[in-house]
Amino acid sequence: MTAGISPDTLRLISFVALLSLLALAEAVRPRRPLSVAKLQRWQTNIGVIITDTVAVRLLFPVLPVSLAATAQARGWGLFNLFGLPGWVELSAGLLILDLIIYLQHRLFHRIPLLWRLHRMHHTDLDIDVSTGTRFHPIEIGLSLLIKMAAVLLFGIAPLTVLLFEIILNAASLFNHA
Repeated sequence: MTAGISPDTLRLISFVALLSLLALAEAVRPRRPLSVAKLQRWQTNIGVIITDTVAVRLLFPVLPVSLAATAQARGWGLFNLFGLPGWVELSAGLLILDLIIYLQHRLFHRIPLLWRLHRMHHTDLDIDVSTGTRFHPIEIGLSLLIKMAAVLLFGIAPLTVLLFEIILNAASLFNHA
């Protein structure tokens, strides 16, 4: 699927490369003065992403890309029932995942209990690329469960899930930079 590079490694390389590029762009051309020292905020925000990553690895034995591979191998999900061309499955899978994550985000803003989790992202005193990594571990876990349910229901291909995760991560970093 990824020419010898594991999906996790590809996601990490993409994340670090884009985070570095956008952080450099912010350093060269900041939009506004910061109210809190960058080092202090970055220690917090990078600490959050490390906590999220450790929690996910400990709590989820299977992640969306490997679940997609299992679903594909076993013929689970709507896409596996039809012989759709690859580009149709890719396009539909990306659109479906994007819609589901968008709806999830709206719910996290509207439902008070979910908002209590999501507001951690909104309490960053300054907004920069690191804000795009600042999410409560329970929110990350719920998001993964929702995404994995969609992967199983629709039988979204592993490559589509990997591309979506990279694009979603890149969009979050870019939008906050």
